[in-house]
Amino acid sequence: RPGRSATAAMARPSKPRKAQQQPRRSASGRGLLAGVVLAAVAALLGLRGRLAGVAERPSLVRTPCSRRDYKPAVPGCSPTGDACGRLVLDGFASAEELAGLRAIAARGMALGGGDGGPTILDLQSGALSWRDKFIDVWAAFNASGTPPFTTRDVAVYADVVRRIRSLAESTFGVSGLHLTAPTFFSRHSGDRPPKTEHDEYWHVHVDTLQYGSFTYTALLYLADGDVDFSGGRLAFVDERWERPLERVVPRPGKLVLFSSGHEHPHHVERVESGERLALTVAFTCDPEAALHDFLSRAVPEPE
Repeated sequence: RPGRSATAAMARPSKPRKAQQQPRRSASGRGLLAGVVLAAVAALLGLRGRLAGVAERPSLVRTPCSRRDYKPAVPGCSPTGDACGRLVLDGFASAEELAGLRAIAARGMALGGGDGGPTILDLQSGALSWRDKFIDVWAAFNASGTPPFTTRDVAVYADVVRRIRSLAESTFGVSGLHLTAPTFFSRHSGDRPPKTEHDEYWHVHVDTLQYGSFTYTALLYLADGDVDFSGGRLAFVDERWERPLERVVPRPGKLVLFSSGHEHPHHVERVESGERLALTVAFTCDPEAALHDFLSRAVPEPE
């Protein structure tokens, strides 16, 4: 607990009692006992975490980089040797940032919605899930007469992406990362069965295989895995794509950042109920795959 106030810390005088001699422990004995207790608590917490298989505390796990990925290598940027890894960081996004990002997702997704569970919104390309296909969200704004996003509306999105890129460079000791496509909002609804194979998001995959240009992947959670939905944990698995190594429960503002190669096969567990909302942001070392102004279709604010 925090320190007491001065008045609470003052002890009132009490009536004298007959002194009773108690055996005293030596300083070394007390230290040894404290050490044993702390070690036991730490072991218990570690065991509980391993049994649950769930990451609840901010953590950085280093992993050797896959030799199959990140080619051609860009010096000072591409992961090499043992420099790959994954970071789980609670509280990355503030309440204000979360509210702004949720508002963007809700407003855009209101113009569409997938039939089979997942709904994707990509403001850079304009892709928005609509039934069993994609439409252009910017065209949907025009067709519906709904005012499109302005530069002020999406400013929080741009700021969060910049902060994630800075964190990725400092965490992995690299420079020169570029935002790459696709970077998108995703909503997974537990009450909608899949309609096509593309709706089956729960299969294990590797991002460099699935998306090509990815070097580092970031997932920012906008909903709570214990309140807004059930299921939907992010699971990293072993190199055989079988045994779970770590499961991450989504929490609002939690960021998961990891190198995108074969060292990190993963999948999202199926959402059983409610709606899981997240933002995927990806970075590349390849300048030719860079997105230089991914929110350029937003309408400028009137002066």
